[in-house]
Amino acid sequence: MQNLLDDLTTLLQAEQAFISDGAILKNAVIEAALNMDARLLELLMQSDTIKAHFFTEVAGALVFDKVKFQDFVSNKAFLPDSYTAFKNRIGLTDRRGDYLSQSRDVVLAWPYKDCVLEGGMTKEDRGRNEVFWNTTLAPDDITRLFEPKVLTGWERWDAEAVAAGKAKPVGAVSEDDNLLIKGNNLLALHSLKARYAGKVKLIYIDPPYNTGSDGFKYNDRFNHSAWLTFMRSRLEVSKELLSRDGTIFVNMDDNEAHYCKVLMDEVFGRDCFIANVVWQKRYSRENRTAIGAAHDHILLFSKIPEAYKATFNKLPLGEKQKSVYSNPNDDPRGLWRGVSLSAQGYRPNQMYEIVAPSGKVHKPPAGSCWKVVKAEYERLLADDRIYFGKNGDAVPSRKQFLKDIEGIAPWTWWPHDEAGHTDEAKREVYELFGAEEANKLTPKPERLLERILHVATKPGDIVLDFFAGSGTTASVAFKLGRKWIAVEQLDYIRNLPASRLKKVIEGEQGGISKAVEWQGGGSFVYAELAASNSAFADRIEAAPDMATLQTIHADIQATGYLRYDVNLSAFETDDFSTLPLDGAKRVLMDCLDANHLYVNLGSLGDADFDISDEDARATRSFYGLEQ
Repeated sequence: MQNLLDDLTTLLQAEQAFISDGAILKNAVIEAALNMDARLLELLMQSDTIKAHFFTEVAGALVFDKVKFQDFVSNKAFLPDSYTAFKNRIGLTDRRGDYLSQSRDVVLAWPYKDCVLEGGMTKEDRGRNEVFWNTTLAPDDITRLFEPKVLTGWERWDAEAVAAGKAKPVGAVSEDDNLLIKGNNLLALHSLKARYAGKVKLIYIDPPYNTGSDGFKYNDRFNHSAWLTFMRSRLEVSKELLSRDGTIFVNMDDNEAHYCKVLMDEVFGRDCFIANVVWQKRYSRENRTAIGAAHDHILLFSKIPEAYKATFNKLPLGEKQKSVYSNPNDDPRGLWRGVSLSAQGYRPNQMYEIVAPSGKVHKPPAGSCWKVVKAEYERLLADDRIYFGKNGDAVPSRKQFLKDIEGIAPWTWWPHDEAGHTDEAKREVYELFGAEEANKLTPKPERLLERILHVATKPGDIVLDFFAGSGTTASVAFKLGRKWIAVEQLDYIRNLPASRLKKVIEGEQGGISKAVEWQGGGSFVYAELAASNSAFADRIEAAPDMATLQTIHADIQATGYLRYDVNLSAFETDDFSTLPLDGAKRVLMDCLDANHLYVNLGSLGDADFDISDEDARATRSFYGLEQ
């Protein structure tokens, strides 16, 4: 492999068209290959090694594999940056055990289909195409990653605790407890699985849209393939958490919604797709772009379609729907509206004539028939459920009484006047936290979550949101009498969702509070995944200079879990200290063993982790273990 790299570099440096100031121009080389440039082909055929690798003999002629060559030249192993070169030196390998410089991976639609993207998602975008703390793990690398984790920092917050400003201890975790958990959401989901597998009625998530412009504090610029892997890992465990009649709603924009639909088809099954709800998130035009974005997609899948259909709820009629009901003939049964009596199609027993009170004869419109057979029509007529207009000669319609309407089935168009909009969501956050925080966030309005929870759950059902953000889902679940679980891994969990939920307990009157007559109350339990290597990750990211990183490196060697394939002696060279700060951070991040980001439940009694008796007791209660 290395000989191939060396030969290619030597050959390309001999042609002035492919170099500038002594440096090889990758783009020029790739363009020449795609155009089958004669100068490039002649160069490549001078090396038997390169000729054997990129040319195939067909009917006595040599055929150049330009796609294979482009992939090779595009790989970072060819002219690697200092970060990649140092990773090769210390021995970091890819999922197959090959050194990075020998890796043949090419990023197409899904290069890591059988791998898991841990995806810390804890840092703001710094112009890189990937989240700062991502690592892609092949199945062979995953040994303890998904084991249940120890939880620490347990707190119980109810009205009394909020009023006193001091949390209560958590001796035991009950089935009725609402949970707010801090930690990596993929690993938290696997921990939740031990207690809640098959019990969650609704999952709503508003994940990173992968646009590069999302204002929330998640890095919103995965590359496409990494984003798909990131989502797949979480959707797979979501499926395990859902109850038999459970549903999942995934809020997306146009950037990845259609790819996400295909991904969810694979995870849940195409027959489990229910709908793509289009939510009108804006009510005013966006004139700064060629076509302004006015909507989001909400992809809805069920675990078992037949079970979901039996439990889904209809929407109550709003004032707009009720306004079409009237009572022009003073019917004692109350308000009603006329519903067409005709239907498309042809059925011989539904093609009769109807005589109006005025004597006018009515036949079904062309291409249509009456909706009911003649006997049923006569029954409706005798019950005064047929209306011919105020003059008694109009086309007959059937009376539909408001009192008989249990609700209306939701459809896939959710306009802003029914389900809220982004400006409304901003105002809700502004009222809770002020303008500074509101301007940083891209929350969803409480009315949107109210609608989702209404159609998909009943009081007492469990609702899960593992991209908790500002806590909208949990707040609405509180106000609607649902049990909830919210997971957030960023440090603002204390300032945003936790603070918001305390205000909900106090009876805050924003969002849907007045509409549902919310008066406050309830409680929730807060806990954190016990940090191990994730604590080092936080220190690495915060390091201001190389000296601090050197200290962290020494601490990692003494107390952290490193990947087994790291050559520690390479750190003693000057090369590490000469790396750019961001490159050095990435090297240290990649050296951490992702299987030990958090403390596994099996290490609960390990003195090295210093888990308090209170935290150990609450953790055992959470997992249903004997004390």
